Amino acid sequence: MGRPPPFANLPAVQPPSESRSLVYEVNLEADAAIAGAFDTWLRDHIADVLQFEGFQSAEILDDDSAPPGRIRRSVHYRLRDRPALDRYLALHAPQMQAAAAERFGQRFSIAERVLPHREEFVPGTFSTENCLNCGEVLRGQHCSNCGQHAQVRVLSLWGLLRDVIGDLFNADSRVWRTLLPLAFRPGLLTQDFLCGRRARYTPPFRMYLVLSLVFFVLASLEDPGSGMTLNIDEGEANIQLRDGGEAPARGQAPPAPQETAATGTDSPSPGGGTGAAAGSSVPLPVGPGGPRTKPRPLDAEARRLVGEVMKRVPTAQREQLRAEIEQEMSRASPTEREAAARFMADPCSGQNLRVDLGPGLKPYEARLREACRKIVSDQQGFGRALFDNIPKMMFIFLPLIAAVMSVLYLRSGRYYVEHLLFVVHFHAFFFLVGIVALLLDLLAALLSGRAAGGIEALQGLLGAALVFYVPWYLLRAMRRVYGQSWWRTLPKYALLGLAYLMSLVLTGLGLLAYTALTL
Repeated sequence: MGRPPPFANLPAVQPPSESRSLVYEVNLEADAAIAGAFDTWLRDHIADVLQFEGFQSAEILDDDSAPPGRIRRSVHYRLRDRPALDRYLALHAPQMQAAAAERFGQRFSIAERVLPHREEFVPGTFSTENCLNCGEVLRGQHCSNCGQHAQVRVLSLWGLLRDVIGDLFNADSRVWRTLLPLAFRPGLLTQDFLCGRRARYTPPFRMYLVLSLVFFVLASLEDPGSGMTLNIDEGEANIQLRDGGEAPARGQAPPAPQETAATGTDSPSPGGGTGAAAGSSVPLPVGPGGPRTKPRPLDAEARRLVGEVMKRVPTAQREQLRAEIEQEMSRASPTEREAAARFMADPCSGQNLRVDLGPGLKPYEARLREACRKIVSDQQGFGRALFDNIPKMMFIFLPLIAAVMSVLYLRSGRYYVEHLLFVVHFHAFFFLVGIVALLLDLLAALLSGRAAGGIEALQGLLGAALVFYVPWYLLRAMRRVYGQSWWRTLPKYALLGLAYLMSLVLTGLGLLAYTALTL
């Protein structure tokens, strides 16, 4: 007989999928005279092979078709996947083949083949369906091999909406099992997650992303830039957020004096003067350029200045403010008009705005003034850009607060990601509260009369309750998650509040600078 074929010399077979199990069949034939020694060696050999990674089981089968004077044994090894077999054939099979050849010489031969797993049938669980992803026979609602759901179909729009609505309104849904303890049981979600009780809840980072997305979508329904005002006054600049009904601050549109009414400036009054100020017993104010004059008709230059101011006033407020600004301009002294013209030409020039950066940051002054001009030219656009960048700021703010928590609980033995999980749950609660407040705002805007008044009263009660509930919520969550006594938790709570305020200021300033420089 010739030399036994090497273990790695397999016949050409179709390679199975990397994730499918398989059977490695080894057929051996030997002289009947060495049957006892051969069977003893074979059992020891199989025990050694099963020590290698990926081999799961093996069985020896007799083959009665052997010719006279010969014996045949068939060994079936069950392996986890094809890479496990490839490693065995490359690293271990040559040495084992050499050891067998040295012991039995030419008195035995070997033939192998690979049988990829296709289907398996178990009594009571017979199925004729296969997973559409990997081909494994299905024995339940999910594939036992790859985990894909057994029911894979293209949903209609109604089917998709039905699934979403079903998750929202199903009382046993993970959504409600997550939102209720998030709102009313501080720290429970974090505690359960760290203890391994996770299946009943929505994953924390997914919940945070969904709640923050809903919050910012609702907040964007009302133009987030409509309340943004850049106020430049007496050489200083500041950004203000105002309600939609308020007049712009100084530097944007001058407010009308309290002693005048918003009436036309050219209509004569019964007392012989012009405008609503005629006949008033209130003395005329004194401006920086001297005593201000009585109202008089606007010349071309004054009307041009009024037009420039109107360009920087939100469209919805222009009609309301034009008469007031014209009246104010008609009473301005020549020096004030000159200052107004200089300011309107370039509010961010060196004459109107001081920039004190220190010697190290002096090169950035030009960029800051250019950013200032962009903000002045489109204050609402800057407000929208600022609003769009808040989610980016949160991805810096949250890890920063988590770092503070890891310092406060330095000896707790917890990893940084556990502190981050606590912070994520707390801010998810914060977004949940914001969503409720925004929904009440929208509902109040849609209703009228007593119903709107009831919603506004509910908003007032909610705001008053949150002033006390949010601080208590954070304190109670710290107590539940970290398990320390009150006298050890309260100082850390105070330090966390201070660090929170400082981090909020720093990230807020960074948000303003980033938004201004990237306009």
